[in-house]
Amino acid sequence: MIDFKKFARRASWYAAVAASVLVVAACSTISNTGAPSLAATDTVAVGQIANYTETPDAGRSAGSIAANALRVSGLTDVRLAPADTSANAMFDTAQRDSLDKKLEWARAQHVHFVLTGAVEEWRYKAGVDGEPVVGVTFELIDVASGKVVWSASGSKTGWSRSGLSGIATALIGDVLSPLGAHR
Repeated sequence: MIDFKKFARRASWYAAVAASVLVVAACSTISNTGAPSLAATDTVAVGQIANYTETPDAGRSAGSIAANALRVSGLTDVRLAPADTSANAMFDTAQRDSLDKKLEWARAQHVHFVLTGAVEEWRYKAGVDGEPVVGVTFELIDVASGKVVWSASGSKTGWSRSGLSGIATALIGDVLSPLGAHR
């Protein structure tokens, strides 16, 4: 005869172990500064996202995903800033002229904030399972002052059956969630 109490205890123990494995297998880390309060009508331009990976166009992909994440969060006027092919990163100190040009463009377009950043990792890990891994950093710049008012970085590793774009979308959405519009 089956002892249902033992069965139930074992089942819940196995469920707890399985949940722990899931949490560890799909890890993410996010750190950020305090976010400014954005109104739904604040205009945000997504600037060039630097690509510090070996994956072609990872910066462009991250920028597109970031623009969508900001729209989903309730911001109604999210724009893509024109690409500057001579620059690699807006917040790179060697590219100060590029930042000044972006801020001039943003002021002319009546943009309140510019989101910029970098992709540090955007690939599938080598090995049997080939888990997707993404690492990003973002900065939100107040166009009027030219100062960074918020910054965040995050990384996420998925499962071997996860897609890179799904992991990137989830991570970027989580990283940018503090910038959601306040109504």
